[in-house]
Amino acid sequence: MIIGYKDLKNYRKKVAMVDGAFDPLHHGHIEYFNRAKAVGGTLLVNIAPDSYTAVKHQPLLPAKQRAEVLDALKPIDYTHVSPVDTETVLRELQPTHYIKGKDWEGRLPPEQVRICEKEGIEIVYLDTVRDSSTQLLKAFQTGRNGKADVTAFENLVFSQKRVEATHYDQEYWTAEWRQAGNVYTIERRREIEGRHPLVIKEVFDPARVLDVGCGPGILMYLLHEVGVTADGVDPAPGMREMAPPEVRDRIIMADAWTPDIPSGAYDLVLCREVFEHMTVLEVRDAVRNICRMSSRFTYATTRFHQNPHTLLDVSTQDELDPSHITMLNKDLLRLFFVLEGFRQRKDLEDRIDWMGKGRVLVYERVR
Repeated sequence: MIIGYKDLKNYRKKVAMVDGAFDPLHHGHIEYFNRAKAVGGTLLVNIAPDSYTAVKHQPLLPAKQRAEVLDALKPIDYTHVSPVDTETVLRELQPTHYIKGKDWEGRLPPEQVRICEKEGIEIVYLDTVRDSSTQLLKAFQTGRNGKADVTAFENLVFSQKRVEATHYDQEYWTAEWRQAGNVYTIERRREIEGRHPLVIKEVFDPARVLDVGCGPGILMYLLHEVGVTADGVDPAPGMREMAPPEVRDRIIMADAWTPDIPSGAYDLVLCREVFEHMTVLEVRDAVRNICRMSSRFTYATTRFHQNPHTLLDVSTQDELDPSHITMLNKDLLRLFFVLEGFRQRKDLEDRIDWMGKGRVLVYERVR
């Protein structure tokens, strides 16, 4: 039976829920539904709207048609095409079980976890076939013509909404939702960073450093401890108040694309774990400005698409943070730096990436 959003409350605490885009439907989904049915008894499938699917790829079938296909499957009792996000559906439906694939374990969005805990919804992870509809489709398209889907990329770029700076308040930096206790206190960050501030000093020997997206200035402070003076720039209100007194006055309240900093003012401009919080267009503008402000080196880290098939593939969510909205193909981000007249320094990337995480980009201005 296909039901509407207003009907969800009628099935509250009476059904288990699975959700996804299911476009295209594949054999892994069938196993997922059968196993979920065995766990939850009565099963509702929540289908992501076309607007969500279009961010990944042009929908093969409109959501209403996908609903008709899914509703005809034996394990499915109720089918719902969602006009809202999954979090809102969970609050309204309050299913007995929220059933996901094993690949979601440990990376379910924190807000979904909080809702389930509050409403007594049991989260169940099933170890079923882990094919991805999006990746299957992209592999098929790439195999056919070897070309990136420029239209899908265009749709993504112009559908993205920026994360407002007010999102990054004190709770964002210190709340318990942060994975593995990764809170932004000096003690915790010193433990996580290890010898990294000293590595930055050894590799770049910088005279003037700018930390773009510095947040509450903890890396600035750790650099200060090893004798490196760094300024910071960040748009989020309250960052100066949260920052250690030693660096507080060196934080400029501005976006990464601010024109107010002189060109070539710093011999090292770094930007760590920031690009994933931006839209694609914001990343482009930030890279352009980072390169403008640097007289020599840029050093960046970010989260990347884990399995891109083409240069233009972009992931729009991960397990760590709901404000991670843009994980680019690493080569596309590299291209942004090259187009600003900067050349990769792989030798320095290898030295900076002493922990072997594979997320380091180091570029040097071509003189």
